[in-house]
Amino acid sequence: MRQSLPLGRVFGIQLRAHASWLLAFAFITFGLANGYFRFVAPRQAGFALPLALGAVSALLLFASVLVHELSHSLVARARGMRVRDITLFIFGGVSNLEGEPRTARDEFLVAVVGPLTSLVLAGLFWLAARSQGPTVNLLLGSPRLLTSMTPALAVLNYLATVNLLLGAFNLVPAFPLDGGRVFRSIVWGITHRFDRATSIAATIGQVFGFLMIAFGVVRFALGDLGGGLWTIFLGWFLSQAASATRVERNLRQNLEGVLVGDVMDRAPAVVSRYSTIQDVVFSHVLSRGVRRMLVVDGDQPVGTLDVHTINALSRARWPLTTVDQIMQSVPPSVSPATPVTDVLRQTALVPVVADGRLLGAVDPAHVVRLAELRRDLQPPVSAPRPRTV
Repeated sequence: MRQSLPLGRVFGIQLRAHASWLLAFAFITFGLANGYFRFVAPRQAGFALPLALGAVSALLLFASVLVHELSHSLVARARGMRVRDITLFIFGGVSNLEGEPRTARDEFLVAVVGPLTSLVLAGLFWLAARSQGPTVNLLLGSPRLLTSMTPALAVLNYLATVNLLLGAFNLVPAFPLDGGRVFRSIVWGITHRFDRATSIAATIGQVFGFLMIAFGVVRFALGDLGGGLWTIFLGWFLSQAASATRVERNLRQNLEGVLVGDVMDRAPAVVSRYSTIQDVVFSHVLSRGVRRMLVVDGDQPVGTLDVHTINALSRARWPLTTVDQIMQSVPPSVSPATPVTDVLRQTALVPVVADGRLLGAVDPAHVVRLAELRRDLQPPVSAPRPRTV
C-alpha cells in the first residue's frame, strides 16, 4: 500500500502503517473512552483516564493484529514464500506475500495459523485478567459489572474479548478472510483446481460482504450509528476484496504461459538517484512523455519515480530536490523467465535483472492491459480455423 509509514522490522519483515490506520486508531480510542471505559473510570475523574485507557487498548489491539499477521508471514516464509511486508490499515492488517501458495497444504497452513494465534492471545489475556480479579463476559454480561474493575483488569478483559472475536470472525469461510482461504485450500485439495476453488471462495466472500452491509444498515436504523457505519464499511471492503480476487484470477488465466521476457520494456526510462527533479522533468517527462522511471545508482536499480510523485512536490523545490529524496522503494527484481503474473500485485515499475545486469523493466499496468486484450480478442472455441491451400 502506498502512503504507508515504516515502523521497523521484526524477524527481518518490514512493518508498515497505512495512513488510514490513524483513523481506525482514533475511532477505537474515542469509542472505548466514551463507552467501555466510562463504566470503569468514575465520571468525576474526568475524560483523561478513559481516553488514556482507550489509547492503550487501541495500541495493544493493533499489536495483537501484528502478532496475528506475523504468524501468517513466518509460516509463509517457512513454506518457501517471499514476504514483502506487513501493513496495518483501517480494517486491521495484511501480510503482503509474493505470488500465490504453491499447494493446498501451503495455503491451509498459512491461513489457519492467524485465527489460531488470535485465539491463543485471547486465552493468554484472559488468564492474565483472571489473575487480577473476576472478569466480565462483554458479549453477554452487563457493562455495569465493569464498575468494580481496576483499569488494568478492564484493559486485559477487553483484549481477551476482542482477540476472541478476531479469531472467530477470521474463521468465517468468506474470502478474503482467513477462513475463506482455509475453505479455498480445502476445495482446492478436493478438486485439484485452484481457479475453481478461488471462484467458489470469492462468491461466498461477496455474499457474506453483502449480508454484512445489510446487517449494518439494520444497526444504523436501530440507532447504533457508529457500529452500523463500521459494519457497512467492513462489509463493503470484504465484498470489494472478494470481487478483486475474482478479477485477478481471470487476469492470471488470460496471462497463462506469458513470461516477463515476452512483455518487458528493454529500454525503460532510467534516471540517476542524484539527478534533480527539474532535470528529470525536462529530460524525460516533458521531452519524451515518460510517466514512470527506474532510479539507479550506477547500474543497480534502487527505486522508482512517477509523475504523480513529482506533481506532489512544489515546483519551486524542483531544482533543489534530488530523485533519491522522493523516490519510492523498488519492487523485488524478476528475471526474463519469471511468469508475468508474479508482477500483477505490484504498483510500480519492476526491474528485470539477469546475472546482475539490468535488462529492462515491466510495468504492471501494461500487464493488466495485455491480459484484458487477450481476454477480449481470444477467439471462441467454435471459431473456424483458417483454411490452408
